[in-house]
Amino acid sequence: MSATQKWNRAFGLSLIAGTLILTNAVAVAAAATWAPGLFPTLPGSSGNDTTMLYNVALIGLICGALVTLGATMLRSKPAHRRAWGAMIVVCSIPSVVTGGGFIMGFIIGIIGGALALTRKSTS
Repeated sequence: MSATQKWNRAFGLSLIAGTLILTNAVAVAAAATWAPGLFPTLPGSSGNDTTMLYNVALIGLICGALVTLGATMLRSKPAHRRAWGAMIVVCSIPSVVTGGGFIMGFIIGIIGGALALTRKSTS
C-alpha cells in the first residue's frame, strides 16, 4: 500500500469514526430526552437520572467532534499527521462510555488513528 493510499484511508476511516461517534451521542441524548427508561440504571445514579445520561451524551459529542476535527486536520495539515493520529486514537477511546459510535466508531477510530501514526512522509 502506498503512502498516499494509507493517508487517504486514515482520513476516511477517521471521518467515518467521528460521524458514528457523534451519531451515537445524539441517539443517547434523544433517548434520554424522550425515553429514559430504555437505558438500564447507571451506576452511581438514583434510577435513570437523565442528568447522568446527558453527561454521557456530552462526552460522546466532545469525543466525536474531536475525532472529526482530527480527521479534518489530518487532511488539511498532513505535516502534523502524528499529532492528528494521536488525537484521533486518544479521543476514540473514551467514546466507549457512550457506546463508542455503535462500537464500530471506536474500532474504526483506533484503526484510522493508527494508520495516520504509521504513515511514512512522502516528502
